[in-house]
Amino acid sequence: MAWEVEMLNGGAKALVRVEGVVDSTNVEEFFAFINSIFKKGVKRMVLDMENTSYLSSGGISVIVDAYKKAEREGGRLVIARASDMVVDLFRVAQIERIIPLFSTLEEALQAL
Repeated sequence: MAWEVEMLNGGAKALVRVEGVVDSTNVEEFFAFINSIFKKGVKRMVLDMENTSYLSSGGISVIVDAYKKAEREGGRLVIARASDMVVDLFRVAQIERIIPLFSTLEEALQAL
């Protein structure tokens, strides 16, 4: 798995690096990974997608679900440094209208 989480601010925030491919072969593991972060009490999360080479519709669904969960719990989920492929997918699916996209990690972390 090419996903890592770095807890910030004593566990109040998380920086999640999503690297490689998220598709039908691992989307269930991706879902479980993201949910495990919420179970640790995190409500504010940055998904760093600079090195995400492919994201399936299932992967997009996991991200949208995570965004909704964060919002319901009074938190926030944003995306930083999305690869061109991910940005194109989010534009086609109109996800960028819902989930904030930031070009730098610093901007994304400040937006939390």
